Amino acid sequence: MKKMIILSLLTALTTGLKAADYSHLVFTLTDGTTQSITSTGLNLTFTDGNLTATSGTTTLTIPLTSLTKMEFSNDGATAISTLKADVTIDENTEVYDLNGRRVPTGTALQRGVYIIKSNGQTTKVQIR
Repeated sequence: MKKMIILSLLTALTTGLKAADYSHLVFTLTDGTTQSITSTGLNLTFTDGNLTATSGTTTLTIPLTSLTKMEFSNDGATAISTLKADVTIDENTEVYDLNGRRVPTGTALQRGVYIIKSNGQTTKVQIR
C-alpha cells in the first residue's frame, strides 16, 4: 500500500499536476458516499484523527477511518453524494431540480430526484 501511494505521488510530481488544475477535491467515504470541496484556496489539516478541508466559507471534517480515497477532479457530478432519504431542510437549504432550476422555498416537492445544498454539502435525494 505504501509503495502504491509513493508511486502515485511520484507520478503526480513528474507530470506537473497541481491542485489549481482541478476544480474540486473529492472524498470517497467507506459508506460509498462522496463529498467534495472547491480547490480554490483549499487548506487541509489533520487533527485528532480527522481531516479538515477548508475552502472559503466551506469546511468539511472527515474522520480518517471513514476516508477511502481523495482525488482532485473537474467532474462536477462527483461533487454530489449518493441518494439519501434523511435530509433536513431549513431556511438556508437550496433545492434544485435535475435541470438545474432552483425550486422556490415552500414549494411542495413532487416525486423525483432533487439536488439539495445545505451546510456546505450537496446531496441527491429522491422523493417517492
